[in-house]
Parts: sequence; C-alpha cells; structure tokens
Amino acid sequence: MTAQPEIPAEYADLLEIPVASLSTVGPSGYPQVSAVWFLAEDGRIKTSIHESRQKFKNAVRTGKATWLFVDPANPYRTLEIRGDVSVEEDFPALDFMRRQFAKYGTSPEEFQGEKDEGRKVLVVTPVRVRTWG
Repeated sequence: MTAQPEIPAEYADLLEIPVASLSTVGPSGYPQVSAVWFLAEDGRIKTSIHESRQKFKNAVRTGKATWLFVDPANPYRTLEIRGDVSVEEDFPALDFMRRQFAKYGTSPEEFQGEKDEGRKVLVVTPVRVRTWG
C-alpha cells in the first residue's frame, strides 16, 4: 500500500481559503464542478453535504473526487487534490457541520439548507497532490 501523499508546506495555506472547487463525474460522464465550503482535517478534505445532492451521489457512485484550491491573491498558484471518497455520518448532532460552519462565521441554526437525517460528511482522502505556481 502506498503512503498517502502529503500537501507541500508552501501550499498548506490554500487549505484555509473560503471556497474551493469540488469535481465529480456525473452519470452522463461529464464532470460536475461546484464551489464548496470545506474543512481540511487529518490530511483529508471534508465537506458537509446532503445525500440528496447530485454532487454526493456522483462521489459515492464513483468513489472518486477532485478538489481544486486557487490562491485568491495569485490565480496561477493552485493546489489540486485527487482522492478516494468515503462518507461519515453527521446526524443528529451535526458536529462536523458545526465545525465547518464556524469557519464561515455561521451555524447550522442560521443555515437555510437541509439539516435533517440526510446530512453526511463527504471525505476525500488524497491519492495524488499536484501544485502549480
């Protein structure tokens, strides 16, 4: 088994940017890309998402996803993380959702989206890390 690739220290700051692009492949074979809130924890990239979302369905179906982080101060400096997908439960306490939303200065109580038993944590474990810039 190969070791999980590490994110170079000089790009770790990009894991703190407000929004990154999460890419999955839809049933048609076309990529689906969305700007998503996230948290980097324990060498993995996680997001709170409802299982009814197409992004979630795509990621679970293929078991793969890619994150792209673009430096807001220099759009030519990027971090790409391709990885394997796993899912963690986050209901009923929504502990992960609370941590993620705190990064953005809000809470699940203020959030207008789905907060029911369909809420999951989508986890991407890196298998390839690429940097530019």
